[in-house]
Amino acid sequence: MASESTPPPPQGGGARYAIAGVALAAVALLGYCLLQPPPPVAPVTGPADSGVSRSTSLVEDEMTIPDPEPDAGPTPDAFVPTEPVHHTTHVAAGSWDCTGEIDASAIRHVFEQYNPQIRNCYERGLKGNPMLQGAMTLQIKVGADGRVEGTQVGGSLRDRDVFSCVRQISTRMQFPRVSGGACAVVQVPYSFTPQQ
Repeated sequence: MASESTPPPPQGGGARYAIAGVALAAVALLGYCLLQPPPPVAPVTGPADSGVSRSTSLVEDEMTIPDPEPDAGPTPDAFVPTEPVHHTTHVAAGSWDCTGEIDASAIRHVFEQYNPQIRNCYERGLKGNPMLQGAMTLQIKVGADGRVEGTQVGGSLRDRDVFSCVRQISTRMQFPRVSGGACAVVQVPYSFTPQQ
């Protein structure tokens, strides 16, 4: 009778230790990688200066926003412009070339009604940027019948939302009839700073 060989008994203990050893090594490697300081950042060097001046400014000192955006309008609060209200009788710029006039006291009266709302545009801008400040000039083209035909807002304030809000408010203004021409240009300067 042929002798039958019996397989040796399984040795599972060594395999368990091998798996545990691999897992422990992986954890140790991961810990080592996480505890290492980041590599130093090499300084950025550019080409030699060619004498050409470049600006790194993201925005210009003054900005004009030409197109109005719809706005429901702010609630009024008290504000008086820092400089007296005045009007320009002639602006040489395409369709803004107007020779008509409006009485200065009538212009002042119109702005007394709307200045609280204009100030509120700025106050709303302060909620998003507590450091917001600067100058703004509002120009309004008034048609012969006293209706607003166009608005321009610009200045160092550089806030699109405030400019849009002011433009929207200015389109609601109604002035007296223009004398001496088909249109007149009204210009009002503002200086905005956060109130302490």
